[in-house]
Amino acid sequence: MTIGRTAAAVLVAILLAPVSGLALDKITVVHSSVSGSQAVLFVTRDARIFEKHGLDVDIRFIAGGPVAIGALFAGEAQVAVMAGAASVAAVLGGADAVVIMALVNTMDHVAFAQKAIQKPADLKGKKLAVSRFNSADDFAARFALRRWGLTPINDVAILQIGEQPARLNALRAGRIDLTLIQPPLTALARKEGFTELAKLSELGLEYLQTCVTTTRTLIQTREDLLRRFVRAFVEGIHFYKTRKEASMASIGKFMKLTDHEALEESYTTYASTLTPRDPAPTLKGVQTILDDLAERDPRAKGARPEQFVDPRFVRELQETGVIDRLYMRGS
Repeated sequence: MTIGRTAAAVLVAILLAPVSGLALDKITVVHSSVSGSQAVLFVTRDARIFEKHGLDVDIRFIAGGPVAIGALFAGEAQVAVMAGAASVAAVLGGADAVVIMALVNTMDHVAFAQKAIQKPADLKGKKLAVSRFNSADDFAARFALRRWGLTPINDVAILQIGEQPARLNALRAGRIDLTLIQPPLTALARKEGFTELAKLSELGLEYLQTCVTTTRTLIQTREDLLRRFVRAFVEGIHFYKTRKEASMASIGKFMKLTDHEALEESYTTYASTLTPRDPAPTLKGVQTILDDLAERDPRAKGARPEQFVDPRFVRELQETGVIDRLYMRGS
């Protein structure tokens, strides 16, 4: 989409103008994981940036992307912050869903194993825990196993255990041999002496890890609501990247963590490294998911990445220079 100069000037004025003196529009957002990758949602809320843009945001936790996205279809939420794989799979199944922002465009998990396991080959015959099958960490686990020359299920059993705290506790109790977790819990696992086998972000895979999903119907009926939501979220990302102490306080409250080293690791990993200034979903990241799903779902073989994303709101902010202006202000 290309915007003419006059239209762009008008749109910039609209996008930059805070909403004041009006009743806030209510919007319910579900998120699928208690992890550093979704912390920016809470940073934005705590900084009251949603309110600045006329939004009263109710945030609810629903574990697992496949379950969280169901809240959209049931009309219980208007937006879901979740794993990209669940969104893509839902669209393949005929669901009215579309990705409008990407918060992480690569795998951000770190593989931790029992202390006796020192290399990937030691995993043969062992047990690996994920949150749910077809979740982002399930994809990452299978990808890592194949990269290490191991066959998922046949060589390494995969168990559904739940969210990251539950998986880390299972590792502590010796009920599993390996799991994938994200910052800030990675700092705790490292302190406790578990073997760090790999940082999956270093494998260089472009992948729609964490995204913001809504429905095409809502875009058609409440376009202004979603435009303001994305504008606020992009401003929240800027706050996240430039207000370290306040952001770390939000992360700690969200994840119920007080360990400073763990909070520092989460902030450094996401705010400084993995969270993009321009959170537009990439087609290559979607294609990676489609290639994986095609092994089990023939509908993925002929699908095009463009069918799963609508980056119009982020593109408007890019083309009108709104994002550049945020960072030029330096605060």
